[in-house]
Amino acid sequence: YSADPGVLTPPIMDGIRQFLPRNVKNEYPNFFLKYSSDQESNSLAGVLPKIENSTHTIIGVETTQGDVFGAFCSSPWKVGSEWFGSRDSFLWRLSKSRVREGQENERSYNFDNELEIYQHTGSDDMIQYCTNQTLAVGGGDWRGFKNPSNEPLGIGLMIDGDMMGGETNLCSTFANPRLSGENSSGTEFEVVTLEIWSLTPFTTVEKAEEGEKLEGLTGFFSP
Repeated sequence: YSADPGVLTPPIMDGIRQFLPRNVKNEYPNFFLKYSSDQESNSLAGVLPKIENSTHTIIGVETTQGDVFGAFCSSPWKVGSEWFGSRDSFLWRLSKSRVREGQENERSYNFDNELEIYQHTGSDDMIQYCTNQTLAVGGGDWRGFKNPSNEPLGIGLMIDGDMMGGETNLCSTFANPRLSGENSSGTEFEVVTLEIWSLTPFTTVEKAEEGEKLEGLTGFFSP
């Protein structure tokens, strides 16, 4: 791990790693922190250049309610007007909030190993979407499929351009529930910490940076 994580702790990383495609797990074993709102404030437009050469990224969000969730995406982020992405992607969340009842000012990490994974359903290819104002994962609306719940349909996970909030809904792309848990009364959430990690074959930040630039230019790397 390249930094002391705030949202992604080692148990969360280990849980996510179990669901990565075998080739990704074997060839990109290390987590490389590309952005943390705890270390710098930025807009989405400012963050995108940091991850434009990152093939495999993990988004991690912790909300004011203590909910922790995010996404694994397996295509580089690019600004455009159409959905894109790999079906290897998935949404994830912790099953319990880090905020315990009656302890709103404290965080508990005792349940960071209780991870829920929502993999691609095959219903559509609305996997990743990105503009300078919005980053989104999962957008299917159950067209031709029966909605299995009464929850509102929408974007599975959306991050606002100021990186300070977003929205989460049920979507058919991953058949996920609203990622914010029982502590949240609506689909919108407020960010306490937001992290974006890249997966890399390298063990130092310097080598990881060089490898991503090479992969972005040539489409391959040589560890």
